[in-house]
Amino acid sequence: MIDYIKYTVNEKSYYLTNNGDGTWSKELNAPDVSGLYNMLLEISENGIKTHIDSSDPRYYLYLNVINEVERRVDLIKYLPNFLQNVSNFKSIFDTENIELDNLYGRIKEIALDAFIRTASIDRITRLETFLGFKGIGTLEQRRLYLLALTKKENKLNEALIKEIVRTITGSDCEIIFWGESETGNPQRGTSLLQVKVFSPDGEIDYRYADIQRILKPLTPAHVTLVVMKYFATWEDVKSNYASWNTIYAMQDWNELKNYIPPQ
Repeated sequence: MIDYIKYTVNEKSYYLTNNGDGTWSKELNAPDVSGLYNMLLEISENGIKTHIDSSDPRYYLYLNVINEVERRVDLIKYLPNFLQNVSNFKSIFDTENIELDNLYGRIKEIALDAFIRTASIDRITRLETFLGFKGIGTLEQRRLYLLALTKKENKLNEALIKEIVRTITGSDCEIIFWGESETGNPQRGTSLLQVKVFSPDGEIDYRYADIQRILKPLTPAHVTLVVMKYFATWEDVKSNYASWNTIYAMQDWNELKNYIPPQ
């Protein structure tokens, strides 16, 4: 007996509804951005879960999201008025209007795909495949990661680290380097590069782990890289304080505002 069926698209999951007649259905919740999306099906039968996705050659599990075609071409208006009501002309031009509308839409897509910041999910996926890695996160997070990758050709220094952090989060950071025997090094015996990321831009859909993901291959093998959040979210406060009473015991609001969660 099937317990439930769940599908995941663009990192969001939805459950299908059991129709009671052996079929399952749901009005599909599609992403807002057009493109070809991987789908993951999770089927639970008698407590045993089975996962099916596009890597299974037996299935073509993709969701193709297309934009509504903008109607911009109306060829019939170029005919004299006395010919515009001729059924043959109307049939031919109605068909050609659709083809030309699709062509205009495709031209627009190609122009947007020329830039990482506006590229479609198809274009981003092709770039990731060409570079040899699988994209992680939402479409916007994947765009930001690719933008940060373009900085890797530069030498690892303070300016480069700040530029990578700013590209991914929109915020600044503090960078501290300690030699292995340097006084104050919290990890004595090894060189340490510590990057403290300040509060990110709230309007940016960033993926915090991508900072470490970008910087790690650039960091020399004898240097330990530590990327830490030098800010707190309400989720951090909730996770690290037992109750509001413990927060109320703080001296003032600034103490909570400047709270840095354990790394």
